[in-house]
Amino acid sequence: MEPEPLTFTSPEGDPVTWEVEAEPWHDPFERRLTLVVQGTRLVQRRVPRAEGRDREYLYDLLENEARMGARLLTRLSRAYPVELPRLMGYSLDEEEPFVLLSDRRGEPVTRRSGALLIAEQRALQASLFRAVRILSACGIVHRRIEPETVRWDGSHVQLTDLSRATLIGSRRLRLGEAPYACPAQRTGTGLAATADDLWSAGMVIYRTVTGRDIADLPDLTAAPALQPIHDVFSGEPPSAREVLARLRVPDPMQAVPVEQDLGLEEGRAAFDRAREARTEAVPAGSATEEPATRVHPVPEPPEEAPRPWWTRWLPLAVLLVLLVVLWLVTR
Repeated sequence: MEPEPLTFTSPEGDPVTWEVEAEPWHDPFERRLTLVVQGTRLVQRRVPRAEGRDREYLYDLLENEARMGARLLTRLSRAYPVELPRLMGYSLDEEEPFVLLSDRRGEPVTRRSGALLIAEQRALQASLFRAVRILSACGIVHRRIEPETVRWDGSHVQLTDLSRATLIGSRRLRLGEAPYACPAQRTGTGLAATADDLWSAGMVIYRTVTGRDIADLPDLTAAPALQPIHDVFSGEPPSAREVLARLRVPDPMQAVPVEQDLGLEEGRAAFDRAREARTEAVPAGSATEEPATRVHPVPEPPEEAPRPWWTRWLPLAVLLVLLVVLWLVTR
């Protein structure tokens, strides 16, 4: 592989050029890169020109992957969890836009279906529900937790593909199929919630642990290791934190502080501007083969209304009144 320059925008919004060695595009949407200097491996996901011309909604999905990755970075930059891919950069204003992500870990969980040891079954549950808990704390619903998006390295999962993720409280879209998408998500009713991901994660765990294909609700009576998740398929599911407590796993958010990073917030604003510029360039009324997954704006805290001018002098006025009263009393 011959080194080649790769220019993109960092999550902080800065222009960056790296020398990389790129593998061939065996998959037209994805390839692996190696940084020449550090030897770090990355994944480059793109929309090929021909595919984007025929299916414009693919641009929305790619941009959504970058936006959700930026949201995670602004909140988890100090202690990024191993369960989630990390956004390394993006370039959205090219004919073939792309995002850069940290390298894949492990192998698709489908390859271990029905072959996990007891200890691995517990570790799989703990790690996948950790990922759901962290996404929940960041206000994100993944919406496509399926065997194809979950990888396993023997001790931790990696939950891939945030292209269809949305924010908690956004209107549900009809997305996914049984058994991995919950009924409300399949019908597109109500608002997106962490319960959607709990259902999907529970189904992936059941399929991986038992090796059985199901079309509806699973029967957990013959699987003692799965008893902690028995009610994630109910009408009143527990929270991800409650499931972790049953598995005797500490809440990851105690060790992964969620806080704002100003530099990354500025980078996210730059990403929003780039996306808006691209959206304005797309002709209105363009047809797509399926409904596009639109990026929901991240809610910002409301600005405080300006205080009246006289409130700045109120403490001094009170002090003067107290001094006058004290002078009158002591005369």
